[in-house]
Amino acid sequence: MSRSDLPSDDSSERGEANLSSLVPLGISDVSASAGDHIAHFYRGRAERFSVLGPYVQSGLERGDRCIFISGPHVADQLRTWLEDQGQDVETALASDQLILDRGRASKEAMLRLATRAERSASASKTGLIRWAGDGSWNLASDMSVAEMLHWEALYDRHAGSWDMLTLCQFDRSMFSGDVLMSALRSHPYCIMGNVVVPNPDYVDPEVLLDELDE
Repeated sequence: MSRSDLPSDDSSERGEANLSSLVPLGISDVSASAGDHIAHFYRGRAERFSVLGPYVQSGLERGDRCIFISGPHVADQLRTWLEDQGQDVETALASDQLILDRGRASKEAMLRLATRAERSASASKTGLIRWAGDGSWNLASDMSVAEMLHWEALYDRHAGSWDMLTLCQFDRSMFSGDVLMSALRSHPYCIMGNVVVPNPDYVDPEVLLDELDE
């Protein structure tokens, strides 16, 4: 099953070019569209890298610019995973095709980071940005969990108009049910096994931001 089999979101602001730009996620034969904001809820390292590893590897092989937001420990694990698959990680890092970033301490700073990345790729015509984030990265920074949830909703506000494909991962063992539910509600699509499905719990980012501010 591919992302193209799924119903489109009529409320999305993405353009026709993005809608027609299907890209492989690297897992099974699943594809997604530029502008998609996808969540993956997992437990343990094996489940994390069964999705994250192929997602980044397939991006590097396609020539996409891959940006991964995480704490240094998870970033090191990703480097090792990619090297074990035969990827030239050092060259990818040196050329900025692979960017490992620890994130920022506020949602406004994260928005500036994502905006600069998207504009830089557009200006240089380097193609798609494949953005990924580990939900626990904020635990190693000054960003609170509440601020992280605000950032997810704020990102979703812009995602449909950016030429970026985004995967956000959340370890179910690290967050409370309330936090996981808020994270779920900020993503239009979720990975379930080896398929990407529309998220029935998704809400408009403006609604979620209002709820988080209450």
